[in-house]
Amino acid sequence: MNGSAQDATDLAQLFFALSDAIDQFRLNNFNDLSAAEQQDLKDKAQASANLAQQFNAQALGAILQSIQPNLGNIKQGVQSANGALTHLKDVAKGLAIISAGIALAGSIASGNLTAIGTNVQSLITAIQGTAPAGAASTGTSS
Repeated sequence: MNGSAQDATDLAQLFFALSDAIDQFRLNNFNDLSAAEQQDLKDKAQASANLAQQFNAQALGAILQSIQPNLGNIKQGVQSANGALTHLKDVAKGLAIISAGIALAGSIASGNLTAIGTNVQSLITAIQGTAPAGAASTGTSS
């Protein structure tokens, strides 16, 4: 994952944790807080969670920017997988396509450009019926 994507992901995790901490504080001190204070803390926890979601969106945007040269191949591969699964009767081939598709999604989510390229090819190969099930890399390591 590139620096800006990783930074946004890190911030998202921190703000989700802050949201949880605010909620936990509110619950732990429920009897000592006024109704207005309880509502204020609930609103602030939600605001923190909303910020975290925005940071996750920024991270995904940075990843998508970095994979722009491969985006056409990725879209075509996933569309082909969807079409193949709709009509496929061969369970083993279906499982291979599903495994390759999930591995591709994982590599995109992690921003692992090397694994993305490998997993696009694995998906295409699975669709063509020549890949063994589970052959694709998850791409979760950087």
